[in-house]
Amino acid sequence: MGTTLLAAMETQVRNDLKDIDAAAYLWSTAELDRHLQHALNDYQRVVPLIAYVDIVVASTTGGDGNPTTLRQSVGTPAGYLWAERVEYTIDQQPPIYRIFREEIPGGGSLFFPVGDPPLVGKSMRIWYAKAHTLSASVSTIPQEHEELIALGAVAYAARSGTRYAIGRLNASIWTPKGLAAFATESMKAFRDWLEQLRESYSSSGTPMPQWGSYPSGWSRV
Repeated sequence: MGTTLLAAMETQVRNDLKDIDAAAYLWSTAELDRHLQHALNDYQRVVPLIAYVDIVVASTTGGDGNPTTLRQSVGTPAGYLWAERVEYTIDQQPPIYRIFREEIPGGGSLFFPVGDPPLVGKSMRIWYAKAHTLSASVSTIPQEHEELIALGAVAYAARSGTRYAIGRLNASIWTPKGLAAFATESMKAFRDWLEQLRESYSSSGTPMPQWGSYPSGWSRV
């Protein structure tokens, strides 16, 4: 995974912003960290980590008050974003995936609308998208995408900087008009790169965000 940790990413973003006067930073470290997280949030919607958790099918109460296994809770795995696929029963060759709908995005409540209900007590494997980590000691960002995260943070920081007072900007190399143009250009480059990744990962068959497995005859909307 990544080799560039948070402090090094902060330095890279400052260098790209030409915000290198430690005695008069335009952006505080806390602000840069927030913009890095904004960029990371955008990135992991396209290229999340993929993990899984095994749960035991439990009986729940349906709308009619009767026991059912049509709805199952994933729980709260660390970094959970959304369910990618549900493997049931697990470790079959080829794998068997169930059609499902995640009723609350990010909430880990799955509904199985078709097919035989899963059996109470059986194991079910939930493959899910997981958030990336960028901290002082850990980075899960692939090395080839670190520049993208830095670019996104630069774009967000520059966009926020256009709201600064003119006097503050005039103390640096930036003018309000120049920073606004730079922010627009950087954000476009960031979005374009993300879109290229989305297309690349989709065409290569890498798991992407979706509402479960579905028959080939269903339309995707």
